[in-house]
Amino acid sequence: MDRFHNLDFLRAFAMLLGLAVHAPLIFYEPSILREFGINEMPEAEEWIWILLIFITNWRMPLFFLLSGFFSVLIIQKRGVTKFLLDRTVRIGVTCIIFCLIYDYVDGRLDFTLGHLWFLFYLIIFVFVFSFIQKFKLVKKILQQTITSYKYLVLAILLIITVPLASVLDSGWNTYLLLTPPETFFELKLGNLLHYFSYFLIGSLLYSNQNLFTKLGQNKTLLSLTILSIVAFLYQLIESANPTAIHTLLIGINTLCWVLIFLGLATKLMSSSNKILGWLVELSYPIYLLHLLPILIFSVELYKAGYSQINIFILSIIFGFGVSVFLYYLLIKFTPLNWLVNGYKKSFFKFKFG
Repeated sequence: MDRFHNLDFLRAFAMLLGLAVHAPLIFYEPSILREFGINEMPEAEEWIWILLIFITNWRMPLFFLLSGFFSVLIIQKRGVTKFLLDRTVRIGVTCIIFCLIYDYVDGRLDFTLGHLWFLFYLIIFVFVFSFIQKFKLVKKILQQTITSYKYLVLAILLIITVPLASVLDSGWNTYLLLTPPETFFELKLGNLLHYFSYFLIGSLLYSNQNLFTKLGQNKTLLSLTILSIVAFLYQLIESANPTAIHTLLIGINTLCWVLIFLGLATKLMSSSNKILGWLVELSYPIYLLHLLPILIFSVELYKAGYSQINIFILSIIFGFGVSVFLYYLLIKFTPLNWLVNGYKKSFFKFKFG
């Protein structure tokens, strides 16, 4: 199977950024501290909000776009049935198992998704995408060459999914662009549409990989960077009083940063190496395992009087280290690796005959 090392690492990078998003969790979701017997509610410092707004604008849209791209790749190489079976196990079953583990830890069987909400969305996208593969029109569309005019139309459509999501989802957080479903019984249709749009665009890009080269050009990167910075600054200014313009700015900022990272990955990463390959392997299990260690550690640091910036940095380091240790202890050399990395890549296999 063809390898897209730059896109592989970019997808892993999006997942590993979950460490940075969750390291200051006790400050932007201070009610969590009550679970640890702490009643005071500290306010997050301004830099935390700015960082969160920046990362959450583009991280998951980028991840879902790349998921759509790799979905087409796998279907073309292995077929729809094997694709669906592989993703059902590695995404669907894994999501259920780890959600039940977290439910067991907190003592409440409430099917809470927590930070694994994206797996819930992704398995929905996988089933829908597998189903529509039956239609010849869909296959024809996926193989079409996209013209400049069509790119513009698709860009506009992606941008307006943000204000549309704010209308469809009551209480949709236009400040952080982050209102994931809390349980398996909640969909959040606005968010679902927003992320599925990026998934579908990613699937179209498989037959239009020349776009990556264009995005990697210096002039394109410079133009997108200037536009995204302007949109981001206006987004911060407008965030105090969110309006329709504010949601459009989020949409523009999201799309620009997704394109920038695609361009940078194409320009700077033409091949892989052992360290990058290791990080790609670790990204999924680290995301599955990191939240509880980070929470416990950040709470202890807070009790000890550490500053928010120190808690942020130390929690990322601790969360990464503990997650890597748990991966090698509990997953890498056990049948659980079948779920996380697939049977073919698993170290633990049965030999027949």
